[in-house]
Amino acid sequence: MCCCRMPNVNGQLGYRWNDPTAAPGVHPMNAPEPDKLDILLHDEPGPAAGLDSHSHHYRLVRRDGTVLLLVRHGGGDERFRLSCTGSLLDAFAVMDSTARYWMFNAIYHAHSDAARESREKETMRWRTAAAEKRIRTRKKRGENAVKSGLLRV
Repeated sequence: MCCCRMPNVNGQLGYRWNDPTAAPGVHPMNAPEPDKLDILLHDEPGPAAGLDSHSHHYRLVRRDGTVLLLVRHGGGDERFRLSCTGSLLDAFAVMDSTARYWMFNAIYHAHSDAARESREKETMRWRTAAAEKRIRTRKKRGENAVKSGLLRV
């Protein structure tokens, strides 16, 4: 059970869970680290009001006129460029923290899904080319993988 209404437990900032078999513990907030030249615009840890979401932590930063979304989740850190206009940044500034978090979450998952789909399409193109004998494939010795190369025509 999340007890984020009291995010400071014994002087330690973070998320608190109560486990009936163990003493209460605190999981510290784990934000993505911006680079030295990044200017922090918004820092959004997972909200606890209504729908809890502590698995992703987002930061919006500006670097040399470019706006980047930094994400930390269980798989590590990611950063990608947003094509932002001034009006979009103004809209982010007007939103409350929870709405901004869910907007960053929607942007991140749209980006993540598009990247996954493009990898899957490229993999299928190469597999189809191998099946149609348009590329040469050789099994790598001692591995469950193949080498592929273009056929010279």
